[in-house]
Amino acid sequence: MRRLFFMFTFLIIFTGVSYGQNVAYLDIQKVMNMSKEGLKYKEEIKEKIRYYEEKVKELENKIAEIEKQLESPVLSEEGRKKKSEEKRKLERELSRIEQEANEELSKMKAEAEQKLVKKIIEVVKDYSEKNNIDLVFIGGMYSGVLYASPKIDITDEIIKRMGEGEK
Repeated sequence: MRRLFFMFTFLIIFTGVSYGQNVAYLDIQKVMNMSKEGLKYKEEIKEKIRYYEEKVKELENKIAEIEKQLESPVLSEEGRKKKSEEKRKLERELSRIEQEANEELSKMKAEAEQKLVKKIIEVVKDYSEKNNIDLVFIGGMYSGVLYASPKIDITDEIIKRMGEGEK
């Protein structure tokens, strides 16, 4: 399957070059990480991570305090039962918060990536139309492009245009 993909890619490039078509390359990972919009989404996610870290730390501190109280030899049996129940409640709350954090952060990341990719496609389409580019290959962490000449790399131009709010 991979071999077929590379052969198909080669054929597109070969036929594109032979017919005088303009080809460009875009490192989509770089655009997502370096554009103003991408940086804004990253900061929003980091803020949410900090929020959940604070909540988790607060609950962990409460649990640790109860554990210290449970070690006290002067604590009555009734007091020990109440503290143990309180500790279990806090541990369930901690587990719920951690699960909520994972779900919310995954959702935020997926939504941010979706919005960002949509914006990148709009900007690349407009840029390509204005610059007579017929085909744009995407590169990045998991692309099929092993090398792209800097002559056809439009990544920095797209990052710049995204920052300007151009389409």
